[in-house]
Amino acid sequence: MVTDWASSDPLHFKELEQERRLFLALTWHLPETQKPVPNTSTNRKRLTVWRNTARIALRIAAVIAIGLILGTMLYTYKVDSLTEQMLAIQTPAGQRMNTTLTDGTQVWLNSQARVEYPVLFSRNERRVKVSGEVMFDVTKSADRPFIVETYACDIEVLGTKFNVIADEQNGRFSTALLRGEVRITSRVDGQQILMKPNDVVSLENGKLRLSHIDDQDEYLWPEGYISLKNKNFNDLIEEFARVFDARIEVRGSIDGADRRYKWGKIRIADGVDDALEILQASYRFTYTRDIETNEIIIH
Repeated sequence: MVTDWASSDPLHFKELEQERRLFLALTWHLPETQKPVPNTSTNRKRLTVWRNTARIALRIAAVIAIGLILGTMLYTYKVDSLTEQMLAIQTPAGQRMNTTLTDGTQVWLNSQARVEYPVLFSRNERRVKVSGEVMFDVTKSADRPFIVETYACDIEVLGTKFNVIADEQNGRFSTALLRGEVRITSRVDGQQILMKPNDVVSLENGKLRLSHIDDQDEYLWPEGYISLKNKNFNDLIEEFARVFDARIEVRGSIDGADRRYKWGKIRIADGVDDALEILQASYRFTYTRDIETNEIIIH
C-alpha cells in the first residue's frame, strides 16, 4: 500500500509530498477545454455547465483523498516515531520516587532503581524495562498487555499491582503479586508461571520457584518503611546501606548475627541513626558515623 511504502522511510514520505504538490499545481492550473456551444442550444449549455461542475468536483475529491491519505500517513509516522523514543528514570541512592506513565499506570522506584519506557506506548502492547526494585499499579487495558522486561524474566499483566526486584549484578530476581494476575516467562528456558494474589516467584539456581508472601509489610517501602520480619543483622545492614546511601563497614563478628526478627518495621524518614539504634536493641554492637561522608564503622 502507498501508506506502508511512505511510512517505511522518511525519504519516501518526502517524495510523496512532492508528488502531491505537483499534482495540485497541475490540477488547478489546467486550461479549460470547452467545445463551442451554439447560442441557440439550451441543452448544450446545460451539458457544458454539468461538465464543468463535474470537473471541479473531481478535483476537490482528488485533493480530499490525497489529503486524507497524507494525514493518516503523517499521524501514523508521528505515532510510530514516538513509540520508538525511549525515556528513562533512575532514582539516586537513598531516595525513592513515584511517577505516572502515559497510560495512567503508577510506578514507584526504590533506591537506585531504573525504568525505561517509550514516550508513547504502541497500539499492541505497553512494554517497559526495569532494573532494581520497582512497584507497579497497572491501568487495565484488555487490548494492550503491560509487559515488564527484566534481565531474567518478562512479566505480562493486564491490570494489577505487583512488586519487582531485578538485581542482575547480584543475581536476584523476584516478583510479588499484590492484586490481579500476571504471567512470568523466564528468559533462560521459557519456563512460565501464572501468578495469583499473594504469590511470590523468585529465581533460584536458574529456575523459577513459586511461594507465598509471608509478610505484607515487606512491600510497604513505597510508603517509607523497612520491614524487619525474617531478616537478620547482615540482611538489614545491606538494606540500610542501600536505602540510606551509606557505606557501612562491619569490623569483627556480631553475636547472634544470624538471628532473624519475627516482626517489626522501621520508618525510613527517621534516618540511619534511628535504624541502627533499633538494631542495637537486638544485637550487641557500637558504631561511629562520619556525617559528611556518611561512612559508618560497626564494631
